Amino acid sequence: MGKARILIVEDEAVVAENLEMAITDGGYEVVGRADNADDAVNAASELKPDLILMDIVLSGKKNGIDASYEIKEKLDIPVIFLTAYSDFKFVDKAKNTEPYAYIVKPFQEGQLFASIEMALYKSQIAKRLKASEAKFRDLTELLPQTVFETDERGNLTFTNRTGFDCFGYTQDDFEGGLTVLQMISPEDRDRAKENIGKVLKGEYLNGVEYLVQRKDGSTFPAIIYSTPIIHENKRVGLRGVLIDIIGRKQAERRIEEEYRRAEFYIDLMSHDINNASQVTSGYLDLLLRMPEFPPKFRKHVEIALNHVRKSSKIISDVKTLSEVQLGEAELTRIDIYPAFASAVETAMSQSRDVEINSDITEGRYFIRGNAMLFSVFSNLLTNAVKFDRHDIVKIDVDISSSDDDLYWKLEFKDQGRGISDHYKKIIFNRLERAGESAQGTGLGLTIAKYIVESYGGSVWVEDRVRGDRTMGSNFILLLPKGG
Repeated sequence: MGKARILIVEDEAVVAENLEMAITDGGYEVVGRADNADDAVNAASELKPDLILMDIVLSGKKNGIDASYEIKEKLDIPVIFLTAYSDFKFVDKAKNTEPYAYIVKPFQEGQLFASIEMALYKSQIAKRLKASEAKFRDLTELLPQTVFETDERGNLTFTNRTGFDCFGYTQDDFEGGLTVLQMISPEDRDRAKENIGKVLKGEYLNGVEYLVQRKDGSTFPAIIYSTPIIHENKRVGLRGVLIDIIGRKQAERRIEEEYRRAEFYIDLMSHDINNASQVTSGYLDLLLRMPEFPPKFRKHVEIALNHVRKSSKIISDVKTLSEVQLGEAELTRIDIYPAFASAVETAMSQSRDVEINSDITEGRYFIRGNAMLFSVFSNLLTNAVKFDRHDIVKIDVDISSSDDDLYWKLEFKDQGRGISDHYKKIIFNRLERAGESAQGTGLGLTIAKYIVESYGGSVWVEDRVRGDRTMGSNFILLLPKGG
């Protein structure tokens, strides 16, 4: 920083001259002198010094205190009063102008320089504090939430513009006295009062939901976060944020309505539509079993029966997916083998020549899971069979412990047509791969992913032979060990 710039206001020329010499010798710059109140105000406005040395008693109708009042209203410049012992009758009046120091004439240079340095330092601190307060005020005015402060009795001492807009109060209402409890709907006030007491005692409360009330009596839901204001180790009030959650509540109601609607459709599919499919499937199957059924129509009925069965499978998959996402199925310690053996039997029952090789044995591999594990294994195996065009379908299923010994690692290695790198990233997400023509275009892999993740595991796919997708795929599961 450069030299501090000082304005001297003194009507005794000799004193003023001595002050200027001392100040200049002390390394400061005197930017001007004035000998009356009006000239002092004009000089301060024009020169904008860093500090003013102001004699209390000046020539003319106005004294230094009067000049200091005017300067304080217009400018933010620290003032040090110069006073004789006989002028102390003015000191009480001078206090209202908040001077930075008093120097008694005749002054001593040590006292003068100490007072100047302290005044300049305090002025810089005050300016930084004022800038910080202005920044805080500007930021809070931009917030869409209500920001507020109270005293220890709950009287509001500050709120931002959002608070006025949100609650319908005016500045006159605010200055007339408002309490934070007036922001709370009557049915929640007792609870709010109790919580305010807890916060003032130092207890931490994560956001608390209340029904809050506007000036016109209308209400809306909100969450209030608050913390005590601490001054000199004493809790002197509250500082908080009020967040309007009416939009969130409306969204929650819409989600709940959509959830009930989805449940209705799922129940409709899994019961009524599935029953109709079962009846249709039964009659088609009966036609195929009739000896007198014309052979030329058999292929058409078989195609129809196949599609009915596919529809039933889709309905079953949707029901399973819904149950997994809702977390309705509890997890227990189960043996992997029974679910795997059943899935192998299902895959081998398809009208293909299938070989499944695995070292999974009974009573050795346990996880925390449920009966849905069968769907995981079944979907992986039947997909591998479905998309393998070899005369003999060969699938190897290996199991080992993960590096951290927390999971069982299962690898389902097929010799099918393989999966592109792009498709590997989305193959387990039915929504992303809608319309794709590749392995596993149904819900099966999506269901497998959700089930595995509900266990706390993971699933992904790699090339069976690294770098050569045409050699088949390797679907990998990590299933948390169950002891």
